[in-house]
Amino acid sequence: MPGRKGVSRNEVALLKMKDSGLWNGSFNGRESSLQQLGPYIGKLKSGIVRTLIGHFTGPGDWILDPFSGSGVVALEALLAGRRAAACDLSVYGYCLTRGKAESPGTLDGAMSKTNAMLRYVERHKDDFDLRSVDIWVRRFFHPETLREILAAFEFCRRQNEYFLAGCICGILHHQRPGFLSYPASHTVPYLRTRLFPRERFPELYGYRPLAERIRKKVERAFRRPAVDPHWDASWYDIRLADARCLPFQTASIDFVLTSPPYYEALDYARDNRLRLWFLGERNWRSLEDRLTAKVKSYEDDMKQCLRQICRVLKQGSFCVLVVGEVNHNGKTKDTGAVLGGFAEAATGGVLRVDCVVEDDIPESRRSRRGTKTTRTEKILVLQKRSAASS
Repeated sequence: MPGRKGVSRNEVALLKMKDSGLWNGSFNGRESSLQQLGPYIGKLKSGIVRTLIGHFTGPGDWILDPFSGSGVVALEALLAGRRAAACDLSVYGYCLTRGKAESPGTLDGAMSKTNAMLRYVERHKDDFDLRSVDIWVRRFFHPETLREILAAFEFCRRQNEYFLAGCICGILHHQRPGFLSYPASHTVPYLRTRLFPRERFPELYGYRPLAERIRKKVERAFRRPAVDPHWDASWYDIRLADARCLPFQTASIDFVLTSPPYYEALDYARDNRLRLWFLGERNWRSLEDRLTAKVKSYEDDMKQCLRQICRVLKQGSFCVLVVGEVNHNGKTKDTGAVLGGFAEAATGGVLRVDCVVEDDIPESRRSRRGTKTTRTEKILVLQKRSAASS
């Protein structure tokens, strides 16, 4: 891997942080409950994000995540008194990221918005003809529940209400009573009719009112902590956009922190197809081709992304990529080594490797337990230097 000479100060500092346990263990009980707005496979651990933001940035700095996913980086940046720039090609990732950044300041404020949405649902739920809904979507819901969901998403679309849309996405499907669908898996939408046949579990196939479930979901979002955000709209810039053509100004970003797609390890559109449908993305297969890191195009795509990151990053500033070593079909692909290996060439020697820190992924953090897909993460630190000094 080019660009490395000895041990950098960042490597020493990050190894000390790792060894001291700053990001060890589950953060579900320690992070803001807004981070759990909606499920997302492959999301960054908030403890790692918080640690890296504290090390590489200061108050008021602009932090960019060009693959924002569930919005972990954007929210942790705002909570730390930094400014957040983010983009994602998936409307679901965009929705979650904006929903977290634009969450109401208090539970009372959130409930006021929720009640306004529910009044709209009550007035307009019968306006929807379910024959216009794709059959595969209809199979997940009781007809009355589905009408309420359609009306709720229509309200969110009309009002540009991303926080509530994210909350609905978070309870859209599961077998538990607090969710809206017939028995289904949680992270990835599959009906579980064999495990819960209708004749044996008729109570799981009845009408599930939206009102009581969305109110409880909103309450959970403010459980920890329910604080008044200290930022306004000038503190964030979140776009539905492609990382290969970043919509941000040249040399405007103080720090880039992101987890780019792994080599064919995750199916970002397929796994969220039901949520995408309600958010307006009807053809998830087309989106899948643009989101998933296919081997044949991965290196070219990531070279474009690295050039764009280099363009928007200020000179002397750092880019941190949290990437996984992928085991797929018996072959191991070290994504960190791949990206680090061509970062310098892709940017004309301007973006160079500073250090790499390895971190094992415990079973408790894995969305698909007991598999061998991704076992190790690498924190790849790159620095933007002047062309003359490179």
